[in-house]
Amino acid sequence: MDRRHVLTLIAYSAGLGLLVGLVAASFTWLLYQVQEYVLGYLVGYLPPGYSGENGLLHTFRNPHPWVLLLLLPLLFAGASLLGHNRGLAKIIAAYHQTARATLREKLRYALGSLVELGAGSPMGREGPMAVLGDWMGDALGRRFLPADLARHLPFAGLAAGFAAAFHAPVGGALLAVEIFFPGLVLAIASLGPALIGALAGFTVYGAFWGYEPLLSLQPLPPRWYHLGFALLLGALMAAVGTLLVHAVRAVRRASAGLSFMPRHALLGLIVAAVAALLPQTLGDGLVWVELGSTPILPVAFLVLLAAVRTLLLGLVYGLGGYGALIGPTLALGGLYAVALARALPAYAPDAQAAALVGMGALLAGVVRTPFAALLLVSEFGGYAVLPLALPAIFVAYVLTPVQVFPEQNLAAESIAAAPFAGLRVGELTFEIRGIVRDGRELAAERELVLEADDRLLLPRRGLRVE
Repeated sequence: MDRRHVLTLIAYSAGLGLLVGLVAASFTWLLYQVQEYVLGYLVGYLPPGYSGENGLLHTFRNPHPWVLLLLLPLLFAGASLLGHNRGLAKIIAAYHQTARATLREKLRYALGSLVELGAGSPMGREGPMAVLGDWMGDALGRRFLPADLARHLPFAGLAAGFAAAFHAPVGGALLAVEIFFPGLVLAIASLGPALIGALAGFTVYGAFWGYEPLLSLQPLPPRWYHLGFALLLGALMAAVGTLLVHAVRAVRRASAGLSFMPRHALLGLIVAAVAALLPQTLGDGLVWVELGSTPILPVAFLVLLAAVRTLLLGLVYGLGGYGALIGPTLALGGLYAVALARALPAYAPDAQAAALVGMGALLAGVVRTPFAALLLVSEFGGYAVLPLALPAIFVAYVLTPVQVFPEQNLAAESIAAAPFAGLRVGELTFEIRGIVRDGRELAAERELVLEADDRLLLPRRGLRVE
């Protein structure tokens, strides 16, 4: 790439990042307004806010159970009218199949996410932020740049969205180029634009919401004998991640007969019923990691909260809830790790260090992004956790046999349908040319429900090379 092209790409990546940062800041403001009205005013319970965005780490309100049970199913059913879930899974699929999404599709996803996240869904806000950034990068590149430069801009937009959501520009950039593949592979040629976009995006976003780490976690330097705890935690996170992904698949199979609106209404009812009993399940749960790392919350409560959130996430993601699973996965890993550290104080590092290690390990296992996980937790709490995070993350990565984004495997000619069992063909985030069932090839009809033993035949296209 010559100097002129390099300067052009730098300028466009930076400009795009600034724009995505502004959009992300606006989305965050809207989300807080919806949460304040729906959860705070109508429901009577407002979850704690991120300390890095000047949020309160406690609440003075109690939920009204009947309002929850009546309101949330209606809101979630209404959100389903905005369109099918076309989030990060769709972006990954589109990358491998060189497909493009429309602005209408992305906006409908973002609006659906705004409604459901504002109503207390346990999913993460990084989904709509990253999706809008990806679309803006794709649209800008196709309009103004030649193809060899334009292909890098979606990574810059995606990275800016992640950077804003997590207050982590370097980790966000690495996540943007690693999330597309199941192995230790990066879209390395796009890492430079992704870093520029992420840094520019967080520069703008931070001007509105602060530049501090998203959570206030200040771990102590670990000791050599904490290594055993890190290895144990990595294995535990592999088990938790496997349980979570299998729960998602089981819910998809069980809900195969439900159309989209009843499915989201059921989703809202489940969130409301669980929150009526345990209101701490509302929201993505990241703040409870910070609170749990202090002696305020008992260990038994942390275990209960982590277990309930695991099952709730499986239900919500399996039913097609809007939002992303990255933030909630980080929260789950942190909660389990804090509980384990406080239960084994003689063998564990301090609770805040354990939280960071658990967050990275679970993310690396289910999303298959070990490098990004390592950088994200380092930006959350500093590099003192590296001696423990590194072994825990790669133990979880190696031992986790499943992935939450099976779309990462679309470079092959065919893939197993087991991760998508229960979905209709029309609900897939990617194209297929046929289905092999019981040795026979079936046409890919939109209403056909996939079974676990099916084989999905993918379009014959060349592998994307960076």
